[in-house]
Amino acid sequence: MAENSDAAQARVFADMLTSEIAAASSRVEESEQLARKALRVGDSRSHVWHSDEAQTQKQALYELYRQLDALRNRFPTVQPRISG
Repeated sequence: MAENSDAAQARVFADMLTSEIAAASSRVEESEQLARKALRVGDSRSHVWHSDEAQTQKQALYELYRQLDALRNRFPTVQPRISG
């Protein structure tokens, strides 16, 4: 059976959200690594900046997950395609 247009659009959006979640996760990890490195070398200003950046990225990541969860609740049969 062909997918209706709403479900097809939801699938595209789920794919986009999944890609953005992967990118945001990488940004969080990178910021956390830079914060730890700054702490190790005694650069407290950089540590604070990167820690704050990690927190900002986490908030964005949580929002992306919230949107994906809402989309899955509305369209339970739509799952994002996992690209490798």
